[in-house]
Amino acid sequence: MPPVEIIFNTLTGLVLLIYWGVAFTILYHLTRFGIGVQPKRLSAIFLLGSVILSATAVIFFMKVDINSLISL
Repeated sequence: MPPVEIIFNTLTGLVLLIYWGVAFTILYHLTRFGIGVQPKRLSAIFLLGSVILSATAVIFFMKVDINSLISL
């Protein structure tokens, strides 16, 4: 059985990948099918918020000690 850290890191990476897939889909549809300037502004704000949220999640994830969360 693989170590718990590898399983935890893989699941976290998968969640982050799914999040960015959904964010890309939203951004694409806002910029491609939006009429006028307002949807493009909203997509820029959404992109900035997504980047900040992802960076914060990665920084906090790097500081977590996985062994202390799961005591076997």
